[in-house]
Amino acid sequence: MPERSAYRGWDRFFVAAFGLFSLVAFVHEPLFYLYCGWDGLRHDSCSNATVAAIWKGYARLDPVYFDMPLWMALMIGFDSVLLSPFYLYSIYVFATGRADTPLYRAIGYSVSGALVYAMVLYLSWESLTARQYGAALGAVVAYNIPWGLVPLLLVVRLYRGSRT
Repeated sequence: MPERSAYRGWDRFFVAAFGLFSLVAFVHEPLFYLYCGWDGLRHDSCSNATVAAIWKGYARLDPVYFDMPLWMALMIGFDSVLLSPFYLYSIYVFATGRADTPLYRAIGYSVSGALVYAMVLYLSWESLTARQYGAALGAVVAYNIPWGLVPLLLVVRLYRGSRT
């Protein structure tokens, strides 16, 4: 981390967090689209057994993936397509000590708001339909909560950086 950042520990955390988000957005989710498609789990027609096994493991905890609503498929697709460039940009910004710029703050606040909104919507829906779908709500929340917590922490970090 560059010496000019007063928040080097935070910055390392965000490099790691956005690295994980990038891995999910660029590898994990696209493999699902490519090898299974939205109906692949329902019809057991994934063309790659390893990808199918990974996604079926998660779908056992959250059976909605066997019959996914369109709104959820769109939200997951938008995450991969629209937010993945932000994840890469964030890795670059935090790795090079450029987080405390007006441009990154504006983008970071906006994307953080979108991510928090999406997680509140998703986890609220999961909570309300957990019994209907048979979801293991604790596991679903534990797996997905980083996409809500990291943006909240990003807002705190950007606010602190704007005051130095």
